[in-house]
Order: sequence, then structure tokens, then C-alpha cells
Amino acid sequence: MAKSSNTLSDVNLDMYQVRKTNKFVKVLIYIGLIVWLLVDLFPVYYLFTFSLKDNAEILRNNVLGLPQQWIFDNYVKALEPGKIQTGLLNSFIVAVATITLTLVVALMATYALTRIEWKGNKLLYSIFMLGITIPVHVALFPVFLMSSRVGITNTLSSLIIPYVAFAVPMAIMISAGFMNDIPMELDEAARIDGCGLWGTFFRVIVPLMKPALATVGIYTFLQCWNEFLFANVFLTSEEKYTLPCAVYSLKGKDMVNYGLLGAGLALATFPMLIVYVLLSKRIQESFIVGAVKG
Repeated sequence: MAKSSNTLSDVNLDMYQVRKTNKFVKVLIYIGLIVWLLVDLFPVYYLFTFSLKDNAEILRNNVLGLPQQWIFDNYVKALEPGKIQTGLLNSFIVAVATITLTLVVALMATYALTRIEWKGNKLLYSIFMLGITIPVHVALFPVFLMSSRVGITNTLSSLIIPYVAFAVPMAIMISAGFMNDIPMELDEAARIDGCGLWGTFFRVIVPLMKPALATVGIYTFLQCWNEFLFANVFLTSEEKYTLPCAVYSLKGKDMVNYGLLGAGLALATFPMLIVYVLLSKRIQESFIVGAVKG
């Protein structure tokens, strides 16, 4: 019986090796991956070539091909002093403020919810997690009413506050996944050495949470950099426009210069794509950790 069992295992191993090294299957997999890559890269290619054409090529005789004349002047006009520069600056301010506030609020809330025992912490954590299920734009009207009553419409604060509010639940979920992996013995050792609550938080927890801080910062940046609907509703003057609103204003009133509009879209989109490509591995790892341990 032992001999037959060994023979069976050898057969199964041989079958596995055949499947693993099957060249035809490998070729099909690579073909599928190449097709998928081309499908993913096509919007980037289209946006880039779109931004270097004039209206005649875009609307009539050369929609998908390479530009017959490479009009880099579209980027020069888009970067002329005015809307795009102001939009870039305002978007940068909004992104930095949103990321900073989200990190502070989420990290402190996660510490209170996961490292401190008190009545109702699990219930409050569940309430925070409910925020992930609420689509951001569902709250557009009530948030606009509250901002109008407070008098902060047409200010960058009217964007920063809701951006932070909707980023915090996901940030807490990501942070909790990392923080639950930190041994509680470190907190106890810090208290024995004389650290209080704040000392333990800043000297022990925060340094160990650097990967989570980077992940939350990346995620928050991707969420707020190109957000358009809130910005279009809350901001009414060009001096306060963020980048998406500044790009939208390039379309003109009587005639649309689609190449110029495409250049503005490229300037707004490519920084976000670069950030995601460089740091996508960190984002994916954080979601896995948050889902398993959060």
C-alpha cells in the first residue's frame, strides 16, 4: 500500500509539473496580460496624443492616430500665468492640509479604539466603518447647506473639511490593520519606563506606524487631488479654483479648444498616475492588511 501511495503522489507531482511548465498555457497567459496592458494604457496614450492635436484632427480625420503636427504649444498655453498655476497651487494646499489632518485624526482615533480599553470602543469603531459604505457625493447637498450657514463656501476650507471627514474611515481601517500587529507588550514596557499615554503614543506607536502613515497619505492624495464635483459646487471664483475646476474653465464659452483642454487634463492626471505607479505596491499591501486584521 505504501508503494502504491508513493506512486500516486509521484503521478500527481508529475501532472502538476506538466501543467506548470506547459508552454502553450504560458503563451496564452502572456498574450492575455499583453492585451490587458494595452487596454489599460490606451486611455493614457489617447489623452497624451489628444493634448497635442488641433480641433481638426481631434474631431475629423485623426481621432486615434499620432498627431500629424505635434502642437506642444497647447501645454505652453495651459501653463501660462493664470488658471492652471492657481489651480495647481490650490490643489496642493488642499491635498497637504487634507493629508495632514487625516493622518492626525485617524492615527489618534485608531490608538484610542485599538490600544485603550473603554466602554463603547468597538461600537464606535463599527460606526466609523459605516462611513466607508456611504458614497461621498451623496452628502453633497447637506454638506453644502452646512457650509453656507457657517459661511465657508468659496474657501478651500469648504473642501478640506469634507475631504477629511470622508477619508478618515478608510484611514482608520488601514491604520488599525497595522496597529493591531504591534505587540501590546511595547505599551506596557513604555509605561514601566515612565511614559504616559501621550509619551507611549508619540515615542512608541507613531514611529512604528510609518508604513501606515505613508499608505494613508497616498490613498488620501489619490482621493482629493482630482475630485471635481465638490470643488465645482463649493468654489465660485477663479482665484479659489482647484486644478480640476481650472482645467474645466479652459473649455471657453463660445468655442472649445480641445487640444488645450487635453493638455490641462494631462497636467491634472499624470501626477496622480505617477504617484500611483511608484507607490501602488504599498497601497495594495495596506488594503490586504486592513481587510485581514482590521
